[in-house]
Amino acid sequence: MSAHIFKKFDQDLEEIQETVNQLANSVLKEFEQALQVFDIPDKDLANQVVEQDKFANQCLASIEFYGEKVLSRQHVVADDLRFILCSMRMAPRLERIGDYAKSMAIKSSRFKHAISPQRNEEFHNMHTQLMDMLNNVIQAYNDKNYSQAGVVWKGDDELDSQYKALYTSLLEELGNSNTAPKQQVELLFIAKGLERAGDHISDIAKDVQFMVKGK
Repeated sequence: MSAHIFKKFDQDLEEIQETVNQLANSVLKEFEQALQVFDIPDKDLANQVVEQDKFANQCLASIEFYGEKVLSRQHVVADDLRFILCSMRMAPRLERIGDYAKSMAIKSSRFKHAISPQRNEEFHNMHTQLMDMLNNVIQAYNDKNYSQAGVVWKGDDELDSQYKALYTSLLEELGNSNTAPKQQVELLFIAKGLERAGDHISDIAKDVQFMVKGK
């Protein structure tokens, strides 16, 4: 009986970790598609991002379900407890990050004017930095790697610098031009969304470090 209970407990932990990874991969896919819409406005592809985001919501619900089930059914030792709490804290952060990808896709699908190559490159650089951070923090979670989680904060500093430079440039452009002001405002919101997504990844890094060392 005890062996069966422990086996089920391990299966539940594996299910939580697998679903966290599914959620992270879903968010990565959302951002990949959102960037494609940013480059070439496509309402059908934007709708695919919206549908993909529904899967992310399902993953969040599943992680919460398994986490609550394990906590209510078992006397959990410290390491496993930190893993469960970390996973349950990560899940809504990942889901929120996916919301920024969805917003980026929807806003970009409405663009009527071409974006300059320089401006496009600036957004691509922010996107690349964000995806590197997300991949790093998920790898740190899977490997239980305290140091790798800390690397994310350096990436967030770089992302913040990119955002500040882009924000200043967009405001100047908005003030000096009467062309497509609505699209310029949408670009400001997209840039802010990328910056906020980076903040959520930094919070996930703290969760992972707590999971590994309890601090």
